[in-house]
Amino acid sequence: MEKRKRGGNKVTTKIHPYGGTYAMTIPAHVRRVLDIDEDTELEIDIQGDGFFVKPVKEKQTLDDDFLRFLKETDEKYGETMRNLVDR
Repeated sequence: MEKRKRGGNKVTTKIHPYGGTYAMTIPAHVRRVLDIDEDTELEIDIQGDGFFVKPVKEKQTLDDDFLRFLKETDEKYGETMRNLVDR
């Protein structure tokens, strides 16, 4: 891996025919550094005459305690809140 000026690393790879499309291989050491596997969703960002590939960050989910709070609040005050909307 070649060290880049901005602190990153540069890896050279090739694309290969894959069915009716092309595939780019990601070397094992890069997969380890990025903690990605065959189930990881990747985002391709096209910029100028090149592109960047990065793992999609997992969407944050609501905490179970917060969901329970919302449900309890709705059970207790939901009807009142809905009546206020109708005014």
